[in-house]
Amino acid sequence: MMLEGLPAFSEYVIRISTVARGRPCGSLALVVYHLLGDMANAAELALGHYFPLTLTEPYLQNSSLGSPYQKWATFTNEDFGTLDECVRRVVRAAWKAYEEAVGSVDGDWSAKDAWHWFHSVYTEYASCVVSKEEPLLTLSTIGLVGWVEPGTYAFSNVVNRPDPPASTPPLVAFTTRDISDRTAIAELCKFGHVNLRQLRRLNHELALWLRSNCTMDELTAAHDGTLSDACLG
Repeated sequence: MMLEGLPAFSEYVIRISTVARGRPCGSLALVVYHLLGDMANAAELALGHYFPLTLTEPYLQNSSLGSPYQKWATFTNEDFGTLDECVRRVVRAAWKAYEEAVGSVDGDWSAKDAWHWFHSVYTEYASCVVSKEEPLLTLSTIGLVGWVEPGTYAFSNVVNRPDPPASTPPLVAFTTRDISDRTAIAELCKFGHVNLRQLRRLNHELALWLRSNCTMDELTAAHDGTLSDACLG
């Protein structure tokens, strides 16, 4: 369903960005807070801009972009593409937080699995892609189940181990929906807004945590490298 997996992903990112080894308070946690806010803002725009239109709106008619559906698909894809870029920024910051929380240990198979997971989400996730040729859309879901135990942040040994299993839990799962009946759009919007409210709640809770646990000196302390970037491409 729409935006499925993003709340669980956000909760995980918050968990690892507030438990970094030796310094849970710092500028990285503040960056994560703002990046998660950007993600929620982009999700709200994507759900409320073009996505819920009926295709009967006057400004969709007689467009150089094609049929009303094709114009709708073009701008809907742009909106969700903006959301996807926000997700990628969060993934980059989350990988840095993971490195700080867990550290790099030679021969640590779970660290290799973690990079594999972050890389896959960074390169494959696309929240919603609408076909311009036929009334179909494809949704992505970020999967953490089977990779990280509930309430923890370190990855399990799933793929990168001497005896890898025959099958692994999904990293990014894809679902295609028929939207020829436009009531499907209303259903997806409703589900998306449920997840959006969870994203807002989680980000608000992170704000409260930062205010209660961090000093301005900690949040504005100098840092090495770039806080919202990492080599995942």
